[in-house]
Amino acid sequence: MSSSKTVFIAAISSDIGLKLADLYLQAGYQVIGTYRQSTQLDNLKKQDRVTLLHCDLNRDQDIEQIGAVMQSKGLIWDEFISAVGLLSPIGKFTDVSAQEWTQSITVNSLQQLALLHAITPYKRAEASGKVAFLVGGAINRAFPNYSAYSLGKVMLVKFCELISDENPQLHCVAIGTGWVASKIHRQTLDAGAQAGNNFETTKDFVTSGEQGTKIEDIYALIQWCFDRPQTAGRNFSVVHDDWRDGGEALSNALCDDQDMFRLRRHGNQHKTVESSTKAKTNS
Repeated sequence: MSSSKTVFIAAISSDIGLKLADLYLQAGYQVIGTYRQSTQLDNLKKQDRVTLLHCDLNRDQDIEQIGAVMQSKGLIWDEFISAVGLLSPIGKFTDVSAQEWTQSITVNSLQQLALLHAITPYKRAEASGKVAFLVGGAINRAFPNYSAYSLGKVMLVKFCELISDENPQLHCVAIGTGWVASKIHRQTLDAGAQAGNNFETTKDFVTSGEQGTKIEDIYALIQWCFDRPQTAGRNFSVVHDDWRDGGEALSNALCDDQDMFRLRRHGNQHKTVESSTKAKTNS
């Protein structure tokens, strides 16, 4: 398979980022990737179709420099995937450092958005830019002791809806990956009791040696979303959503329900109907 497209992968040095880069290369893409540490990038450095850019998302100047590098090298992109994720600081909100907590929210959301902002001028002009943020499992349930991580990811989900509505040239989706065997779990193991019940759950998963969600499935869902305009602005789950085997029923449901897979107040529709009924009764 060949492709003239280019994918930009933020945190290409993460375990998920590395595998996604390999899958995109197999599909014939050019690959641009940012990294903070290059220790796992030896194989990618040998690839002619890979451009690696150092970028520490904690440093505003690094993010600003990416745009300048894109311009100087004449680089453009078609798809943007952010595999950035920081679980720390792990612990109760009142027990962790306020500075670390704020910084974590920033890295898990605002700095990723700043990076997208920096490279948006270098999107291929004749097509809409496809954007996917990997948001983990902190969206649809409480995630005690991981509030900074959760809040950052929720912000990304809402951003996808806002920007997709605001700018048709950016098709943004959030992808919940489920459990994936990766080095990010070391943060939970290092936190110990600070992680609460999630410590034992994570320890059991890591020691089991299971892969969890396959990176190939994450890649496949991203492509499924990018191929369907009605997915823009929505939040998807690799594990729980019925997108496999064509996903025709899910695709049709998204067309029929504009609130599906978006952040909404649960039960809002019921309350609206109830209030309307009371109003008619009293009139």
